[in-house]
Amino acid sequence: MVTGTGREVMARAIHRGATSGVKGSPEDLLRDGTRPFESGELFVTVDCAAGPDIEQLVFGTVRNELEGLDCVSSRSRLRRAFGGTLFLRSVHEMPGRVQVRLARVLRDGEVWVHSASDPPRLERVTVRPIASIDAVTDSLVDEQVTPELQRRLAAYRIRLPPLRERREDIPGLVRLLFVDVCRSLKIQKAVSRQAVALLAAMPWRGNFVELCGLLRALVIKVPGPLIRLSDVLANVRLDGSAVTFHGRGTLKEARERFEREYVAAVLEMHRGRMTEAARALGIQRTNLYRKIRQLALHRKTGPRV
Repeated sequence: MVTGTGREVMARAIHRGATSGVKGSPEDLLRDGTRPFESGELFVTVDCAAGPDIEQLVFGTVRNELEGLDCVSSRSRLRRAFGGTLFLRSVHEMPGRVQVRLARVLRDGEVWVHSASDPPRLERVTVRPIASIDAVTDSLVDEQVTPELQRRLAAYRIRLPPLRERREDIPGLVRLLFVDVCRSLKIQKAVSRQAVALLAAMPWRGNFVELCGLLRALVIKVPGPLIRLSDVLANVRLDGSAVTFHGRGTLKEARERFEREYVAAVLEMHRGRMTEAARALGIQRTNLYRKIRQLALHRKTGPRV
């Protein structure tokens, strides 16, 4: 996976689908984008690049074993995730000895749980583990993750390329992140379909981090209850560069320039598929052909529709 591609959002989409009984692949759950992140079960994240504290973070301060099984603290991340999902971010950064211990716990399916007030008790490891790794080839995965831990984690593998290579995911990502941003800021707003279509057409060289930053800025800066296409254009350029205002040209020329850039971006997003582009623009397919001729655009061809 490429850093910044939204790995935790994908993990949360899997968690949400598993806990709500929704059928479909993880990609389908992500593209749906209609269900909130919350569920009745916990989603616990562990940053495996936490350095020397990672073992204590996952298992707690308890190290001894009872009856051949590992022991964990009741306050550890692993124990807190019981009945839910444990997301291991950058699992390849986890030291080998900790990987071995975690694989053993997942294999045994039982651990002794210690707490400050109660005697140790044997509990089942009811955890749904999900891990992310920066490596993009199987050979790199083999070098950085122990074989035993791979066997406990690799029931299903998902490759997350950069956002610009998976534009079909962006509308779902935008809707999910938008709800999350509004909730964190305690602001109620909505985003228009045209604005979402424009966001999906952008290059996103900064990947997921750039998308999150823009959505947060829009929620804070736009005064009204609805973020429109014009609000997005006021904060970005379609080529991904910084917004600059030159004040040159008439209003008509500025409107024509925007229309050319926007239609070109939607055509790029749909790889020249006229039916889909026309639907996104809210016009008839014949009108889109006419508009392309008027604007002197060249459409990137894709599969014929």
